[in-house]
Amino acid sequence: MQELPLIRTIGFVIKHRQPEAALFAKEIVQFLLTQNVAVIFADESKTLAKKIESLHQEKINLQILPKSDLMMQCDCIVVLGGDGTFLSVARLIRERSVPIMGVNMGRLGFLTEIKQSEAISTLQSLIQGVPPLLNHRHLLEVRLQRKGEIIYEGPVVNDAVISKGAIARIIGMNVWVNDHWVHQVRADGIIISTPAGSTAYALAAGGPIVEPTLRALILAPICAHSLTLRPLVLPDSAQVKICLNDRPGHVLLTLDGQDAIDMKEDDIVIVKCYKKHSLKIIASSDRDFFSLLREKLKFGVRD
Repeated sequence: MQELPLIRTIGFVIKHRQPEAALFAKEIVQFLLTQNVAVIFADESKTLAKKIESLHQEKINLQILPKSDLMMQCDCIVVLGGDGTFLSVARLIRERSVPIMGVNMGRLGFLTEIKQSEAISTLQSLIQGVPPLLNHRHLLEVRLQRKGEIIYEGPVVNDAVISKGAIARIIGMNVWVNDHWVHQVRADGIIISTPAGSTAYALAAGGPIVEPTLRALILAPICAHSLTLRPLVLPDSAQVKICLNDRPGHVLLTLDGQDAIDMKEDDIVIVKCYKKHSLKIIASSDRDFFSLLREKLKFGVRD
């Protein structure tokens, strides 16, 4: 448990085009308004926010702001959706990190681990000052350099992926760790993942499951054209540098499956631990990482 400042303002981000999430958001917001808690909706849900306002004759403490402003304006953020919706919020923690409560409205949900039946009671405890169970997830800082110019720099929660486009041609990359040359990768791409992201794309590419509190990063090739190339687990003190040296077609750098940047030959991607702060996830006291593995991925389940 960890003490938090008094919760006075809660932000809401809701999965697009999911009626169930919108309906549940109305229920939660009505409860919060009775508790004298200010509510801020991300502007992508302004239609829903206006509907909630119309249910009240008196003025209510509800605002609509750009999603990018929520992290600076709120004491806590509630995400109603799946892991993709959660990641769209988690990647906003450049300047400030506040606790995020992910309510699983999707199909898998490793990051959105709070069930709908737990959501209101969890918020009630939080408002009353009961310290929540927080899972801290360490992030990676990713930088894309082109001829000495920084094209992109920012944190990722799950992974950064270098991958080829639609044309089925293998790309070539040279990999260094702490300025030591490791190997050349000829593959469909490569994944640089956090432990939290080890159960995402890296797992599908044959990478290991890494307990998410470990301070490490994972390198997992995608369909490598080699019988000997295997995933690597590195300490979080490592700096990984990958140079795209063979680009026969379209190549993308994808960040948490949210943003994609076109890469050019000789572009360099540098990845290291993000040291500014961690991602704070409000967790359920009824489940741990291994129970999530069994529940979500059927880990160890026999037919």
